[in-house]
Amino acid sequence: MPSRIRREVRAKDIPGQKEMKQVFHQMVAEERLPHAMLIHSNEGGTGLALALHLSQLLFCEQPEAGEPCEICSGCTRTMSHTHPDIHHVFPVNGNKRVKKKEDRHSDSFLPEWREAIKANPFLELIDWYQAIEIENKQGFIGEEESASMRRKLALRSFEGGYRVFIIWHADKMNDSFANKMLKNLEEPTAKTVFLLVSENPAKLLPTIISRVQIFREDHVDEQELADFLVKHKGLDPQVAMNIAFRSEAHVSHALKEIDRDEDPWLTEFKMWMRLAYSRDISGLYKWSERMARKSRDAQRQYCKSALKVLDRCYRMGWLEMNVPMEGEEAKFYKDFSPFINTANVGGFLELLEEVSFHIERNVNEKIVWFDASISAVRYVHAGKKLMAEKD
Repeated sequence: MPSRIRREVRAKDIPGQKEMKQVFHQMVAEERLPHAMLIHSNEGGTGLALALHLSQLLFCEQPEAGEPCEICSGCTRTMSHTHPDIHHVFPVNGNKRVKKKEDRHSDSFLPEWREAIKANPFLELIDWYQAIEIENKQGFIGEEESASMRRKLALRSFEGGYRVFIIWHADKMNDSFANKMLKNLEEPTAKTVFLLVSENPAKLLPTIISRVQIFREDHVDEQELADFLVKHKGLDPQVAMNIAFRSEAHVSHALKEIDRDEDPWLTEFKMWMRLAYSRDISGLYKWSERMARKSRDAQRQYCKSALKVLDRCYRMGWLEMNVPMEGEEAKFYKDFSPFINTANVGGFLELLEEVSFHIERNVNEKIVWFDASISAVRYVHAGKKLMAEKD
């Protein structure tokens, strides 16, 4: 990977989203901010960064041209994520440090949260689970969080102005929290703003959706993302454009690619395909057992990543589209892409979508993955047969 300049990425450094930011700035300036807002974020997108930016703008004492000044007391505290009137709610679960059920709420994880979002305001859920070492569990926003929020709502704001609750991945609310949250939305207290962020708002209660104003994140185009990487990560423009293209303009994915030699999900996919190619049933069974031990969120993330790998292979091998790659990753795609063709690409896509569907509905993961692995053997060799016929 080429050398680059390390620069801190701030919440206001958001590629694209110009229209949404303008709307936020105008609402704050005119003091007509809705008491309940939902930012519908894209996968690997900017939803969390937008919520952080809006909260900073709300507490900035002297905004400049609609942007936070970054030097006043309000800005310095929001940038360090220590402002007493900004409260963060996010999915958690027990770990080695937090063992008691009553402690499974966001306040117990604030030090890790502040460190994580300061390092990366485009944080993804799977990375958060890794940061708090619960990657093999399902995170949730539950009853314990309700008690914590109720105590905060009972108090006045620290500085007598706004109070903001940023609820990240709001679709992870369980029924207990969601029903209590609904009451807060129905009976809002003065100058209390709820900022919900979700990639899957369809999973929220319809009654909650009906009480929030929805803001849909725009898709970031490749040039916007490349310019962002040049400006804030010091990349060469061509390298930045290549990364933007490979990440399909997902901001978080692009930032991760800068800092690693290979996607860990790609490593997992390569192992799966090698075992399928060699018809190693015992190896596939052990691989399925290992995959099943991961959290459901991690397994679904693998399905999404595998689908992208397959799509890229098909475009490179059979549509002859150029996808810029370097190093070992380039070698893998060059060698493997001919195996993904019209004989199997549709079957693979349906297979992974079905796996994701079953995992989300709590079907036995080991059985799901082993059954999928047997199908993968058939699909890999169907692709191999067509490749041989073409040659």
